Formats: sequence, structure tokens, C-alpha cells
Amino acid sequence: MRFRLAAAVGAAAVFAAGALAAATPVSPAPSSVVSSSLPVFSWSLPANEQSRGVYIADSPDRTADGKFLDENVVDSGVFANDERRWSPSRPLYAGSYWWLVWSSDRNTSEAYYSTPTDFRIPVSLKLYPVKTVRSTFLRLLAIRIRWTANVHGLRVRARILRGRQIVWQRTDPQVNAIGFAFSTSFGWYRPRRLKQGIRLTLQVSLLAQGTTKTRRLVVRAP
Repeated sequence: MRFRLAAAVGAAAVFAAGALAAATPVSPAPSSVVSSSLPVFSWSLPANEQSRGVYIADSPDRTADGKFLDENVVDSGVFANDERRWSPSRPLYAGSYWWLVWSSDRNTSEAYYSTPTDFRIPVSLKLYPVKTVRSTFLRLLAIRIRWTANVHGLRVRARILRGRQIVWQRTDPQVNAIGFAFSTSFGWYRPRRLKQGIRLTLQVSLLAQGTTKTRRLVVRAP
């Protein structure tokens, strides 16, 4: 029992020493909301340490020596010149993240890992101007929708309204990748009960994780 207690006290002392010696994250600060998908990370270090790397993970879970679990790491950087600033090599999707700094003692090369710092990137949706083509011969309104977003997937919805009444609507799920523009097309055929040429409202929306981006424009029934 005494041996176990001594071992536990010793382990706690080592962890505390490591925590005191580790880097201090500066930016993003704890619980920050970061608008950029390529945030700039910065930190400070004790005089006797040098930076060795930075890790970003989608979970705060760590190994016994203080590193993130490999399967949760979404990006990382390894340093040779004692850097104090770093930016990811690829954009980060919307979501919650944690980051920490790996450093080492200049004399003993003992490794330290800072306490994970959390931050969040909110959903960002950009909906470009909606393009339409009207064919009275086919009674068709062709709708082209184009967007960029920082989520893996979203829904695209198009509605035709007459006043407040929804005449027609369609919603499609779409796969998305950050850093690229995507598009889809819808087609609405005017029912014969609606007179050709009447003014209607086309409402187009992107929907993802509780966030909505919408454009409206006046169209004529084809």
C-alpha cells in the first residue's frame, strides 16, 4: 500500500512538473470562436525550452504522456527552428477542436505537452447569386444554385412562393468539401392552374447544422 501511494505521489509530481514547464498557448485562447478555417496558432515557452510541434484534435482525450490520441488528430506540425507561430496545412471544417504544443528541454531533451486548449469554428455558408432560365414552351423554370461551405454535408432547398403560399419546394442533401465551389440544379414545371407570367418569389436556402443562408428573387411563371 505504501509503495502504491508513493508511486502515485511520484507520478503526480512528474505530471505537475511537466505542466509547469510546458508551453503556454496564446492564440486561439481557451473557448475562442475562430472565424477562419486556417487559424494562426501562437504560444510562449519558458527560456529553457524549444518548440517541437503543434497538434490539433477533435477530442481532448490524451495518452499517459500528454499527447492526443492518434485517431483524433486532424492536423499537426513538426518544427526544427523553435517556431512560435504556425498555421494548419489544410482548412479546418466547422466544429470543436483542441490544440496543444509539444516542446522539449534544451539541455535534457525531456518532452513536454501543454494542456489542451479548446476553440470552435462556426458553420460558414456562402450562397452565390442564383441563376435561372425560363422556358415558356416547356413551362419550365431551371434553377442553378452554387455555394461554398466549411461543412462535410448540407441541404439545398428551393421554394416557389406566391405571396406566403408555398407553390413548390424541393430539398436535396449534398456532399461538400471545404475550399471548393459546388453547384446543383433544380427544375420547376408550372402547373396549368397557375397563369403564365405571374410574379412569384424564388427562395433558395443552404442548411447545415442549424445555420441557414437564403437568397430570394422575383421570377415570372414560365
